[in-house]
Amino acid sequence: MSCCSDVMKPVEASSCCTPQDTAADAARAMRHSGCGCAPVVEDTEHLKLVGVVTERDVCCGVAADDKRASEVRVKEIMKPVSACCGADESVEDGRKKLHQHRATSLPVADKMGSCCGTVSAHEI
Repeated sequence: MSCCSDVMKPVEASSCCTPQDTAADAARAMRHSGCGCAPVVEDTEHLKLVGVVTERDVCCGVAADDKRASEVRVKEIMKPVSACCGADESVEDGRKKLHQHRATSLPVADKMGSCCGTVSAHEI
């Protein structure tokens, strides 16, 4: 059985955001990576994963309420780290998390809790 690490796309620091960043910053990170999510990390140097913000989070938590993306903090709309996939997690478990969180992609964390990639519904 293959693991999420087998099908993930490696992540760059520029594709991540912090809880203090804005929804606009998260949207730019998603645009840069071409991925439907931005891993939320403590800081962009160590990439310790604390959650995820998805396109849907930005749409439902910002646009649907007619808020300005530059005024909404990621911490207000993000999902917790439990919504993310573990590198050793099975592809099937990753698929279930994507469905459960209504996401097209989610971050992948290594054994140390650092973001090492993203997995998408297209790859699973």
